[in-house]
Amino acid sequence: MLFLAILLLAAIWILTGGTLGWRRVTAAANAAAADTATEGEASGDDAVTRRPKVSVVSYVLRDEDALDEYIGILLAQDYPDTEIVLVCDASAEATAKIAEKYENIERLHITFIPPGSHNLSRRKLAQTVGIKAATGEVVLLTSSSVFPVSTRWVSLMAAPFATDSTMAVTLGYVHPVADDFSYAGRWYRQFDHLLDSTLWMDAAITGNPFRGDGFNMAFRRQLFFDNKGYASTIPLMDGDDDIFIRELSRFGPVTLQLAPDAILDSHCGQQTDKCYAELKDRRMFTRRYLPKAPFLRQGFFSCCQWLMVLSVMIILALCILPLCEPYATRILQGLPWWLIRLTPEPLLIDGYPVMAVALVTLVATWCAEARTYRRLSAALGSARLFFGVIPFLLWCPIGDFIFRMKHFTTRKSHFTWQR
Repeated sequence: MLFLAILLLAAIWILTGGTLGWRRVTAAANAAAADTATEGEASGDDAVTRRPKVSVVSYVLRDEDALDEYIGILLAQDYPDTEIVLVCDASAEATAKIAEKYENIERLHITFIPPGSHNLSRRKLAQTVGIKAATGEVVLLTSSSVFPVSTRWVSLMAAPFATDSTMAVTLGYVHPVADDFSYAGRWYRQFDHLLDSTLWMDAAITGNPFRGDGFNMAFRRQLFFDNKGYASTIPLMDGDDDIFIRELSRFGPVTLQLAPDAILDSHCGQQTDKCYAELKDRRMFTRRYLPKAPFLRQGFFSCCQWLMVLSVMIILALCILPLCEPYATRILQGLPWWLIRLTPEPLLIDGYPVMAVALVTLVATWCAEARTYRRLSAALGSARLFFGVIPFLLWCPIGDFIFRMKHFTTRKSHFTWQR
């Protein structure tokens, strides 16, 4: 039967290809976690001398009182040759006040972007100012809204540059703190963020990077100037974490660092839901400038989810029809001719084996998907879920469509000339 064949083919593709990216990212995260301890033991004095100087460029969005804890965490990093460049989104007076407070710290440099620069992307402008002020061979971009969970963050992000002289970029992951989300969408938004991140992580693993997280990525400073900075995306408010990564990948390899100590926690407080929506809106907009293959693959994965459900529903309906005599004949007469031809008579006589195969296939596929997702979420420190995995997968294309329609009128705001 056609619908049973569709069900089986969709299930096979989901298990072999649809969740393949999940398994690759999970394996990479588990391998990075296993290598973290041995990497620390193997790094001797010679290895330390080969390590490049790292400039941590942070876009500061917090007030003066909240900076103490953040700066303390950055200064506590165990990397031997690090400088910290803070680019404050504040006035010259406020920045001078902050700089005066930390003027005795040699490794800390503080600058600012003018408040009146609203015709440019403030984030890209701040990063450009910070990169120009940096003196390290490697630049590590971050923000004061994300916090390292370990003193080894800089060491882990810089390690690929010490072992490979051709390495261009190291991509890291930023994990949103669950408690900061509003309760209604807490679980789904974590789920959606993780799946979106897994898409670009898997692309980096397979050698086709197209995106990263702009607040946890490192690259060689000279490549920024070789690429003429963000020149290609001057008309856009966005592009610093995807189009820019795509451009830098031309200069050398791009690697992924998923060790637990290299993952940052995002703390946006009451603005977490807003930050999630802004990030999703930005990435939906910049998709038009990126390779289409990953997104088409993701769309086909969502289609297969619904094909399975619809196929099972049709199979159940056709198999139950014989039990509904004398109404079955009337129902069959009302069906389109092409659907009647796809439902041979033997099926309507004895459909119990087909029903059993369809239900077992559906349940087994869903259980395998939930198990794979739980392993992925455990490796990256997200909500593990279980019963919510399948409903969320089915809701994803619908939720994305609704989100796109709600933000349709804001598309012009992504251009700098509209600000």
